Amino acid sequence: MQPTSWIEISRRALRHNVAVLRAASQSGGRQPILCAMVKGNAYGHGMLAVAQELVAAGVPWLGTCDLAEIEALRAAGLQAALYNVGWLPPDHAARAVQLDARLVVYDEVVVAACSEAARVAGTRARLHVKVETGNNRQGLRHDDAVRLAVRIGRDPHLHLEGLCTHFADVEDTTDHKFARSQLERFEAAAAAVRSALGLAPAGHPDDGLLCHASNTAAVLLWPEVCGGLVRFGIGAYGLWPSKETRLTASELGRKHMELQPVLSWKARVAQVRDVPTGEYVGYGRTHRTVRPTRIAVLPIGYYDGYDRGLSNLGQVLLHGQRARVLGRVAMNIVVVDATDCPGVAVGDEVVLIGAQAAPDGEGDRVSADEMAGWLGTIHYEVTTRLAEHLPRVVVD
Repeated sequence: MQPTSWIEISRRALRHNVAVLRAASQSGGRQPILCAMVKGNAYGHGMLAVAQELVAAGVPWLGTCDLAEIEALRAAGLQAALYNVGWLPPDHAARAVQLDARLVVYDEVVVAACSEAARVAGTRARLHVKVETGNNRQGLRHDDAVRLAVRIGRDPHLHLEGLCTHFADVEDTTDHKFARSQLERFEAAAAAVRSALGLAPAGHPDDGLLCHASNTAAVLLWPEVCGGLVRFGIGAYGLWPSKETRLTASELGRKHMELQPVLSWKARVAQVRDVPTGEYVGYGRTHRTVRPTRIAVLPIGYYDGYDRGLSNLGQVLLHGQRARVLGRVAMNIVVVDATDCPGVAVGDEVVLIGAQAAPDGEGDRVSADEMAGWLGTIHYEVTTRLAEHLPRVVVD
């Protein structure tokens, strides 16, 4: 039975993007571990389906944000390394250790809970200390980060697997001086930890400490700074982190690095009818027809993630042509102007995000970036807000 609205995930595009990011991170002979972020329902793409495809594409680590995601991935039988970036309260952290997840930590109480859970389980919990270098969200500044890392490194039930940090604005600017300064602070903290614990220096064959900062933008722009691990999210899904990132990549001569959107959102036409000139459409009478108008009613709305801000603004594709949203987006209904899309009938496929061919072979595309522009937000928000009840179908 075909659903009334669904999301298609392109296996081909996902594998292409992984290959692009792998090649970029391995520039100069490096072989960093690839960690693809599947938190937030894989940025709205569907966590379980995407995780399985990523593992099949050779991605060994998956990034999560909470215990529920860790448990769901393990329950689905995924044996990949799970790297959890979000905060876990002590009781959640203990369970995550039991599920063999790697945890980002910056809290003494959480570290103690991990140590006790590992002791009881007869294992060692693998932890990554978050170093605060300028983003001022999670993490600890230099002295405190070094102190916690050393404590972990000396605990027999814990394994200090890595140190991490996160750039504040590598995506939002073409001037990366601040990001470079963050990297310098991070490298200083890593050197201090190595010295305190008597570890081999960075780059040494016996260096067992994973130091990592690179996200999608950093991988694409600075492959030379990729450490032992790269954590990419938005790029895996075929979306550039920002227009500034794409511009900088072009200026650096990396036009060959093309990402392919993975997600398409589709629905079926529920009703087609004619509305005379001068009639109102939708709640609040915010649209009034100025010509005889053929409308198509779509069985989706803000409950599904089609933002109410798209009222009288959004566009969809019908038979490869653009059809404008008329009136307010309702909870479960959107009305579009199908007057200039001849032959539209009940059951026809509508594309809300993605591409659609026209009968003449031309067609068009509505991208997540374009929808984000209409809404005054970013494509991350557009895709992550797509409702989880929408079926995710892996295609090609």
